[in-house]
Amino acid sequence: MDLVCKVNGKQIERDPYDLDYIELDVVRDVVRTLEPLETNPDARVEVDLNDSGSPEYNLINCNNDFESRFYQILKSRGKVSY
Repeated sequence: MDLVCKVNGKQIERDPYDLDYIELDVVRDVVRTLEPLETNPDARVEVDLNDSGSPEYNLINCNNDFESRFYQILKSRGKVSY
């Protein structure tokens, strides 16, 4: 599953040693953890870190179970009830 990183709508390549966009590492870990729930090979998650300070998430070709768990984790800040 792909994770596409954007800043104000423009795609970026994140340097793993750059701490400016550490939020992307957290999202990447969530996606990696939930990846077994997604069977579509064309599914991807786009994260746009805009100037508002609140990232925007666009889940493309993801199934409902993946999407539900993804938002559950992000909204609960890691506290998930299964």
